[in-house]
Amino acid sequence: MEKKFYLGLDVGGTKVEGAIALLDESSHSIAVLAKKRIACIQEVTPFMESLVQLIQDLLTEAALSLTDLRAIGIGLPGTIHPKTKIMLNGNTQFLIGVEVLNTLQQKLNTDIPIVVQNDANLFALAEAWGGAGKHYAMARGVPFSEQIVIGVTLGTGVGGGFVSKGQILNGAHGSALEVGHIVLHSGGNKCYCGQQGCSETYLSGTAINKKMDSKVLFEKANKGEADVLQTMIDYRIDLVQFLSILNNLFNPHYIVFGGGLSAQKVLFEDLKTDLEENIFLSKEYCPDIYINHLGDSAGLFGAMIYANEILS
Repeated sequence: MEKKFYLGLDVGGTKVEGAIALLDESSHSIAVLAKKRIACIQEVTPFMESLVQLIQDLLTEAALSLTDLRAIGIGLPGTIHPKTKIMLNGNTQFLIGVEVLNTLQQKLNTDIPIVVQNDANLFALAEAWGGAGKHYAMARGVPFSEQIVIGVTLGTGVGGGFVSKGQILNGAHGSALEVGHIVLHSGGNKCYCGQQGCSETYLSGTAINKKMDSKVLFEKANKGEADVLQTMIDYRIDLVQFLSILNNLFNPHYIVFGGGLSAQKVLFEDLKTDLEENIFLSKEYCPDIYINHLGDSAGLFGAMIYANEILS
């Protein structure tokens, strides 16, 4: 019988999450056998050692050996060159230029396929394959194999992924859908990328915390307190402009949100209604808006799904 065990790793700025699961392609469902989260060590050698230990711990928990795995999928928080598989840029700076794939293969001493991909792309793929996409297919009659999907992650930074008919769009050098660096305000806030006015400097959790502690902000917003009203209005204006740009460029069936801010329902109330007034086509063609269905592990599951898609 063909092995269907996959191991996924999702590397973030502060944490690394790993899991082993079985993928059911007929129902687009995921059965998790083992799962663990560790801190992300910001130095290359101990970081790589921690990945090896995490993999070993997951295999032990799942009562499997390395040879039981069909593949390992890894999500990294930055632009991944489609040929070299090396991260070219990203806000987790210590990983830029590091050969994560080759180094891990050597440390594990295995020829099991290992694939790497941008974490926001994997988020979009997972939600299309087994999350929001399943709901959209039932509601609209458009299957995964025909869906045009944009995933947006609003967290420490702002990330984006694009899936067209089951395939991730990487771009020539891996930087397609680096939506955090769409300029919303010319001459605006400085960004680490060297530009000014990037969406990441207005829409990310980091940007919000520079104005006010985000926890306090959303507590006040949910209570309708007037002193945070203008901050929320400004955020919503920027968010709608940002989504209008994405919609006019890519014309997706739906947009699905992930990241820490996706838990704040106040940000997304009537968002589709506002977006309908700011797109090129009439409102009947406005994309649906979803909050992630797979929770904060969507990128992790996406790493496994991507590995499966590559091997299929």
